[in-house]
Amino acid sequence: MKNIVIIIFVMLLFVGCGGGINLIKTDLLKPEKVRLIKIKVTTKEEIINIFGEPLNILDVDEKEQYFYKDENLKSLWIEFDKDGKVYDYIYSKK
Repeated sequence: MKNIVIIIFVMLLFVGCGGGINLIKTDLLKPEKVRLIKIKVTTKEEIINIFGEPLNILDVDEKEQYFYKDENLKSLWIEFDKDGKVYDYIYSKK
């Protein structure tokens, strides 16, 4: 969990300094949609169907991670296990 927090902090710092990031233009990260995510059940394909392509994709410790952020500054970080199912996620409403 410590690695996750560090990775998110670095990503947010990088995104904040980037200036030119393409945010998701709609309020796609609504709580109703985030509640559809089920740990050890929801797949990468289902996540892409719900939220579209992520802004960033990282590979850390044999786990793939997707990062989303919308124009309302809501963010969603999702980590997948080796089978392509959600291992963990963090949702920030601002």
